[in-house]
Parts: sequence; structure tokens; C-alpha cells
Amino acid sequence: MRFIAIVSAVALAVAAGPVLAQTAPAPLLPVATETSPPDAAREGRLELAERYLVLTQGGDLVKQMRGQIEESYGASGMPADQRDWMAEGMGDLLTEVMELAIVELRDDVADSFTVQELETAIAFYDSPVGRSVVRKQLDMNMELQEVMMPLLMPRITSLMEKFCLRFDCSAMGEAAAKQFR
Repeated sequence: MRFIAIVSAVALAVAAGPVLAQTAPAPLLPVATETSPPDAAREGRLELAERYLVLTQGGDLVKQMRGQIEESYGASGMPADQRDWMAEGMGDLLTEVMELAIVELRDDVADSFTVQELETAIAFYDSPVGRSVVRKQLDMNMELQEVMMPLLMPRITSLMEKFCLRFDCSAMGEAAAKQFR
């Protein structure tokens, strides 16, 4: 459950918009001009998007999440060899998934943010204050998950009960059962 909360926290962090610095930084990459080829401009924007994602979703954040996974398994009561194996395996899995997610999101981030927004966000998140914000966001997202789950579960159950009163849920149950056979 804690791993799901960690992954959910990452998803929330990805969805969060960049915190903009108070002053505009010097451009990190040249902005496309009428004389520069469009592919070079796109490559520069993709590089900025990747740098932004690494600062906000990779690197230190993944290390922090790995630590939370290890801590979670440490409190699980599992035998030490199993706990260590699972913590390492889940940490490696998380690292791999985050690296792949960054690659998948790079185009979307490049399309969603302007060059100026990316440069400003990178300047902020590459600063000591920005790195602190990233760490604290993960902690706050974990707390949000812990607060939301007890509030969400009874409401989802109630909604599904109402849905099944209004519609026939037996077909859905049979389809779900077939998936697990």
C-alpha cells in the first residue's frame, strides 16, 4: 500500500506545475530564430524538458523514494533476507520505471511549457531552495495520500454500491473474475 502511495505521489508531482523563480535566468539554450532549423529548436526544447523532469522527478527524488521503500519494508516484519530482497527489487523497479516515465513525458513537457518556463523552472529546481521544495513535495504528497485514502475508500464503495443498484454489475464481476483465472 505504501508503494502505491509513493507511486501516486510521483504522479501528483509530475502533474504539479513548475514553481517559477522571481527573476528570469539567462537562457540555458539558444531559442530558435527564423534562421535556425526547426529540428535544432525542437532538440533544444526536448533537452530542457528532460532536464526539468530529471530535476523534478528523477535523481534525488528517486533516491528519497527508494529510502521510503526501504523504510516501509523495514517496518514490515518480514525476515531480513526477504525484506532486503524486496526493498532492493522494488527500489530498482521504481528507478527503472521513473527513467522510462521521464522519456515518455519528455515530449509532453516540451509541448506544454514554453522555453522561458522551462528555463525558469530549471533554474529554480536546480537551486538549493528548489531541491528542498522537490523533497518536501514528495513528503507532502505522501501525507496527502495517507489523509485521502480513509476518506476516499468509503466514498468509492458507496458510489459503486449506488452504481450496482442502478446498473447490473454481475457482468462486470464475471469479466473481472475471468481476468484472474
